[in-house]
Amino acid sequence: MDDRQIQVVEAAVPAFEAFSKSIDKEELDSLVVTLRRTIESTGTLGRTVHGFGIKGSISSMLPIIIAGLTTGSNEQREQAAYAIGDLVERTEEAAFKPYVVQFTGPLIRVATQATAYPPGVKVAILKSLIAMLERIPTQLKPFFPQLSRTFVKSCNDGSLAVRNVAAKALGALTKNTQTRVDALLTELISTAKASEDEAIAASLVLALAYVVRNGISSIGPESKNACISLIESAFRARHDGASIHDPQVHTDWPSRAIPPRSSDFVHEPGDNSGNIEPNNTVSRHPRILRIAEQYCAVRIFYKERPQASFRA
Repeated sequence: MDDRQIQVVEAAVPAFEAFSKSIDKEELDSLVVTLRRTIESTGTLGRTVHGFGIKGSISSMLPIIIAGLTTGSNEQREQAAYAIGDLVERTEEAAFKPYVVQFTGPLIRVATQATAYPPGVKVAILKSLIAMLERIPTQLKPFFPQLSRTFVKSCNDGSLAVRNVAAKALGALTKNTQTRVDALLTELISTAKASEDEAIAASLVLALAYVVRNGISSIGPESKNACISLIESAFRARHDGASIHDPQVHTDWPSRAIPPRSSDFVHEPGDNSGNIEPNNTVSRHPRILRIAEQYCAVRIFYKERPQASFRA
């Protein structure tokens, strides 16, 4: 379907369509791994494949992918989810539009039942949803409320890999919708404060950072104050009572925020750096401070106080 000769492409689509229709429904999921690898090796990310835009192409792949996602083994579910993301990256928006609901619905349903699935399946689903948010955000608008709930739930997952991708997904969602950002921040802050698991609290702050970075223009005063309060509680514990509002303290900060890394959210045994109070989950985890200070404080607090100085 990516051949240079248009005649070959036009012949390949009906041939695949006939092949797909000849497969028994009970056997469709067994083909999803091979199909995904074929899609992945066809073309490149960001470059559309002409054959995928021809009528009958995606519709022939749809039954195989959905069967793998909803009834297959864990490996088949994972590869089916990745196949959807690969298709989104290689198909024109107009050609993919008719299948948005048929793909997105099952992705969300499986994601909400993901407690029974290994991290690989959850990560694949979240990454495919991110690809859709980045490539065809307008088509996903009806699913925004469901996606928000799915991503927040995934930020509380027991797997670090899942939580990190879920945090990024919340950022991608916020970038495309500027409504209910305050409500989302409130939920993330309250959950982070209440969490008894340090690693999950750290991931919730990472999600908070992504939301702030992508929705800064839509954040209200109360939410800004709540973010700053969260930062100050951690900052004060680390800096022996110094306030985040003290300009002298900020001479230790970098001139620009540093993107977070997954390693920043792994609790390292024996890492007792900083004067961290043990009675506050957020304050107790040193890695949270990096995110809270550099992402939330710089983007919110200093947006209103541009005269503050930084050391390069």
